[in-house]
Amino acid sequence: MDIVSSRPAVGTISTARSDAVQYREAVRTEMPRMQRVSQPASNSAGSASDDRRAGDMAARDDRILADRRARMERIADTMRESLQRRIEKDDAAGVLVYRTVDSQTGEVVRQFPDEMILKLKAYAREMARKEELDAAENPRVEKVA
Repeated sequence: MDIVSSRPAVGTISTARSDAVQYREAVRTEMPRMQRVSQPASNSAGSASDDRRAGDMAARDDRILADRRARMERIADTMRESLQRRIEKDDAAGVLVYRTVDSQTGEVVRQFPDEMILKLKAYAREMARKEELDAAENPRVEKVA
C-alpha cells in the first residue's frame, strides 16, 4: 500500500514539484512549555490606553529618579558643609599632611599621606639624623699605607 504525500520525506528529493527542497535532517519546532511565547490579546482601544499607561509609568519613574537625585544632592551638600579641609605640616616626618575633618566631632575622615606612612617617614628621618650625629662625633679615619 503506497501513501502519496505532497511533502517530501526526510532525506529524499521530491521530483513532483520543481521548487522542492532537499531536507538533510529534521528540526524540532516545539518549545518546552516554560519557553513558549504567546501573543497578548489585542484590541484597538486597549492598545492606546496601554501606550498611555506606559508613558505615564515612564514619566513617573523619571520623577522618582529626579526626586532621589535631588535628595542625594541635599545630603551631599549637608556633608560638605560639616567637613573642613586642613593642611598641616608634620614636623617629625617633614611633610605636609592633607586632612578632611568632621567639624562637629573633630574626627579625621580622610588623610593623605596615611598615618602609617607618616610614622615610617618620621622613623627614617630620625635614623638619618642619628647617623649624621654619630658621623660628626666619631669621624671615620682611613689610613692608607
